[in-house]
Amino acid sequence: MLNAMSWYLKFQGLRDLLLERHAEWGSRAEVVDGKNVLKITLDDMSDRGVVLAVIRAGHLHTWAVIDGTDVLRGNTRVWPVHGTTDETLVDALHACAAATDRREPLPSPWCWNEAEASELTELADLLTARRVTVEHVAAGNPYRVRRNGLADLDVDVAESWEGQFLEARTDDMDVRVSLKSALGWFVDVRYDQEGVWRRVDLGAWLAGKEVTPEPGVPQDTVALTQVADFVAYELHSLDAAEYWMRETDDCDLDAEDRPRPRSGLSPFMLVEAAAAQLAERGFGDIYVGDGESVFRSDQFRVDWRDGGTTLSTSTLQRLNGIAAAEERRLVLITTSGLSKPAAAFADKARGYVFQVRLDTGELMPLNRRARETQLPR
Repeated sequence: MLNAMSWYLKFQGLRDLLLERHAEWGSRAEVVDGKNVLKITLDDMSDRGVVLAVIRAGHLHTWAVIDGTDVLRGNTRVWPVHGTTDETLVDALHACAAATDRREPLPSPWCWNEAEASELTELADLLTARRVTVEHVAAGNPYRVRRNGLADLDVDVAESWEGQFLEARTDDMDVRVSLKSALGWFVDVRYDQEGVWRRVDLGAWLAGKEVTPEPGVPQDTVALTQVADFVAYELHSLDAAEYWMRETDDCDLDAEDRPRPRSGLSPFMLVEAAAAQLAERGFGDIYVGDGESVFRSDQFRVDWRDGGTTLSTSTLQRLNGIAAAEERRLVLITTSGLSKPAAAFADKARGYVFQVRLDTGELMPLNRRARETQLPR
């Protein structure tokens, strides 16, 4: 963090930039004496206003634009301290102050805590017009405020594998619509009575099929209006994919009847667990094999590799070559790790690599495409 003088100069520079870009605030914009706060005083709110400040929320320091100077009760919008431009900060302050001054809602994209319009903010506008309640958008700004009562303010930070997304509320479920760089559009739901995220096959609905073989819908194959119509009018009538639960059998007992953790699942249980998780993630074409092979699939060659050494690029190239010769793509499940060059090759080859835990059967993604298939946290 900067020292006191640096912060003072920072906020003076922000005031100058605000007046350069939005001169109408004139004398109503000031840096509060003794505080690192840039405040716009509104005509009918002389003791309050809209402020720009750095606040501590949970474990993070963040930029915050607060409609009302009370951070715990005001309408607070946050941005990262590092990487947020000064132009974004003063434009956000201006947008919030102008909306409050006119007693009007914040315009898009500022109402979604975003500085620039994007496909996700446009989709949020389309859903709002269809009477779907959009609660959050994460496109250019990964930060959002979470409140735990009046006295506790925290910030949730979206992870890179989550892509751009919005969260909405419709009927008796939460909805997340995501746009990911490699795999495209995803729709996931969380029913009130369950509390777990489940995937809905947007691609199958678009194509008029029962299932599609691969997670995601390529970005250039669907219009935003189609996604909005799907969420607003179709989602409530469709079944989501089954979700996988870890093996939770009781532990074995040792000679003195003390719990002893299981050393691992049986091979068949591991295969069943892997197939269930792939189906949960949206692989609609991978099933447990019939004896001749561990798995069966028309679209993918699913290889299982045991071993303790990290898999190399040459191994991935060989396995991918076998899959390509069969006119299929590679899904690799392994008990070992994966080198960074091998992970990059898997992404380039449009493959998926997962590490399996032998004690639980849980799949952990090892390359970007595999990470993008994960369900929301």
